[in-house]
Amino acid sequence: MSKTTDCNFPHIQYELNKSPVIWGKAHGEEFRQEIKELSQIRRDLMIQKNPALKSHLDELAQLQAQHTQVNYPELYKELEGIIKGSDSSLTDIIILNNYTDFRDINLTDQGCTSVGLKKEENISGQTWDMHSSAKNYVCTIELPGQWIVYSLVGCLGMMGANKHSLFIGVNNINTQKAKAGVIWPAMVRKILQAGQIHEAKDSLLNASPTSGHNYILSNGKTWENWEISPQFQQRSHKIDEEEENKAIFHTNHCLNEEAKKQEEAISRNSTSFDRYKVMEEKIDSLVNGQNLIDALQSHDNYPKSLCGHYQSGAQDPSITCGGGVFNHQTKEFFVWRGCKLEDSNYCERTHKL
Repeated sequence: MSKTTDCNFPHIQYELNKSPVIWGKAHGEEFRQEIKELSQIRRDLMIQKNPALKSHLDELAQLQAQHTQVNYPELYKELEGIIKGSDSSLTDIIILNNYTDFRDINLTDQGCTSVGLKKEENISGQTWDMHSSAKNYVCTIELPGQWIVYSLVGCLGMMGANKHSLFIGVNNINTQKAKAGVIWPAMVRKILQAGQIHEAKDSLLNASPTSGHNYILSNGKTWENWEISPQFQQRSHKIDEEEENKAIFHTNHCLNEEAKKQEEAISRNSTSFDRYKVMEEKIDSLVNGQNLIDALQSHDNYPKSLCGHYQSGAQDPSITCGGGVFNHQTKEFFVWRGCKLEDSNYCERTHKL
C-alpha cells in the first residue's frame, strides 16, 4: 500500500467571488501531497482488481473527462483547477473521482446505507463506505451559504445539501454494461445547483452516468430513490408531499423489479442484504435526526453492521469511513469521519446552511 497521510477531516471553503478553476486550484494546492497519495492508492487498487485496465487508463479517463466537460463545463473547470493545483494528471483525478465506476462494474464488496425520514423531523442521511485507505482523505467542501458536500480531497463531492434544503445521497449498485460517461461526483454537484426538487430530478434523469448507483433525492417534503445505470432509470421508493410518518432506505442491491433484471449477481462477500435487514428492524423506531445518527453509527450484527467493519477477504473490501445526516428543517448537516468505537482519530462536526 502506498504512503498515507491523515488529513484530519478538513473543511474546505470556496470563495463566493472566485471562479471554479480558482476553487479547484486552491483545493489542489492545499492538498497536493494527499491528492497524489489517494490517486496512486486508487490506481494501484484498480489495476490489482482488473489488470487489463492498465494499458487503457488514459484512454478511458479521457472519455469520461470529455463527457463531463460537455455536460458540466463549469464543474470540469474546477477539475482542471484541481489537476493544475495538485500537479496531477487528468487520469489521476478522474480515477480519484470516479474510482468505483472506472475500475470494474462487477463490484465485489461495496457499502453505504441511505435513509430518508418524514416523521418528527424531516431527515436524510447515509453512511459512506469505501476501501479503508480512503478514510484519511475524507473532507467536506462548502460554498458558504450555497451548498456543502461530503467528499474526499481532490473529489468534487459524494453527497450533499444546499440552501434550498435539497439533499442528494448515493449508493453503489451492481449493474451490467458500464460505459464511459460523466463522473458521478459531477452529477452530485450539478444537482446541488438546483433550486427546486423538479429541477434536481431533471438534472439527475438527464445525466449520462458511467455505471450504476442509487440516488436518494429530497427537499424535506418529498423523497425518491432512483436506481440508475447507463441502461435504465427506475424509481424504487417515493414519499409524496401529502404523506406523513414515512421512511425509505436503500443499501446496495436493486429494489425495483425492472432494475433487478439488469443487476449483476451480488457477491457472497457483500453485506448489502445484512444491512438491509438491520435497517428493516430499526426503521420504525427512527423518528428524528439523532435516532438516524445513532442507527448509522450502530454495530448491531457486527461486523456486517450499518457501521460496517467486515473485512471480507475480497480484493477491494469496504468499511464505513464516515457519513452525514441532514435536517431539512434546520438545514444542519451533521458529518463524521471514522467510527467512534474503533478509530482513535474519529471526528464529527455540524455545519449549518
